[in-house]
Amino acid sequence: MELYHPGMYWVFQDLIMQGLIEPPYDIQFVMGFQTGSFPTPSNLLSLIDELPDQSIFFVIGVGHYQLPLNTMSILLGGHVRVGMEDNVYYSRGRKLKNNAESVARIVRIAKELNRQIATPQQAREMLGLMQKPSQY
Repeated sequence: MELYHPGMYWVFQDLIMQGLIEPPYDIQFVMGFQTGSFPTPSNLLSLIDELPDQSIFFVIGVGHYQLPLNTMSILLGGHVRVGMEDNVYYSRGRKLKNNAESVARIVRIAKELNRQIATPQQAREMLGLMQKPSQY
């Protein structure tokens, strides 16, 4: 589930009550987008406070909010999404060469903050995906 603002919790809670989704709940907070929550630490904390039990959260920062919000998510025990879909710049005035450059930076930051990096197998397990990708 992607939540852009706190009002989207109404839909999320309704899906839970109808039995249409089951835990663990994978929730991505998208911040820095025009109609989403303004990307501040207090707004992120507020969104996290509303999480139902058995939730796994990810933070997506759009544009120049990507790095600070991803770092905050790591500090708060969450996960991150990085890449050129959300931000094409590595730093002010310098574009990313590829997605790998963005991934390498957040891996380094996570390690410096004593967070382990999930292996592809662990990530698939967390997300409830098949261990072996399907063949087309």
